[in-house]
Amino acid sequence: MSRDIHQLKAAYGDRVHYQVIGKSVDGRNLYDVIIGNPNAKKTLLVVSNLHAREYMTVQLCMAQIEYYLKNYYRSISGTVPVNVFEKIAVHYVPMANPDGVTISQYGIRAIRKASLRKTLRKMPGANRHRLWKANARGVDLNRNSNSHFKANHGGKRGSEGFSGPSAASEPETKAIAGLLKQLKNNKTLKGVVNYHAMGSIVFGSGGSGKVKKETQKMYRLARKITGYASGDSYGSSSGPSVGSMRDYVMEKIKSPCITLEIGVAGCPVPISQFSSIWRKNESLVLREAKLLL
Repeated sequence: MSRDIHQLKAAYGDRVHYQVIGKSVDGRNLYDVIIGNPNAKKTLLVVSNLHAREYMTVQLCMAQIEYYLKNYYRSISGTVPVNVFEKIAVHYVPMANPDGVTISQYGIRAIRKASLRKTLRKMPGANRHRLWKANARGVDLNRNSNSHFKANHGGKRGSEGFSGPSAASEPETKAIAGLLKQLKNNKTLKGVVNYHAMGSIVFGSGGSGKVKKETQKMYRLARKITGYASGDSYGSSSGPSVGSMRDYVMEKIKSPCITLEIGVAGCPVPISQFSSIWRKNESLVLREAKLLL
């Protein structure tokens, strides 16, 4: 992915920029890839792959980035990207959990730091590395945000569900929160799209006032484009999720936010599903950005 980002910059010049917004626990770069005018007065943020085994979301985001850059002056579903991205830049964090992806794809042996490897091998789920969701400290990054947070929720450090010792305890969470705050403070942030896998569902409930209204607009468009089912009633009986990034964005950053769950069946989502996922999502970020103009 890192090589691809550098190649995209070399190929498309001023249409695309990137910055490193932080480092993972094991020292991997956390990238923010920016399509369009970096000085635009509006921005849309796309975050994917908070959960390690959901790395097909990275493939989707990187494919979207290349597709929009390649067709910058051509029509995509009735919209020409240059006419949108010069007015609203899109910031992509395509891989929010690179250490977790490394574990899911290659096993704990691929973690660089010996101390982390030693600790990880003792954690629940270590013997089923392909299903790993957490980061390299056994913290679930979608339970670690500063919203409805409960310390040490979800049992103990392991492959999934553990919220961490404190809100935003993990460098990956800090990096994303930092980018969100930066975009909010410079008054450009208009919305957030969060990609997960799996289930072919769109989440768009919650929020209040303008945030709720704008989230619903994004949600309705996403469902129309993808044909995904509604996730609005999912888990509603148990209340808000502990440390959810989407809740954090809506309640603390005060920005509209939708979550899309791509794919069906097991996770990691098999590559055979990518063509179907692509057809349903190829224009989504472009059209959500246009909506927010």
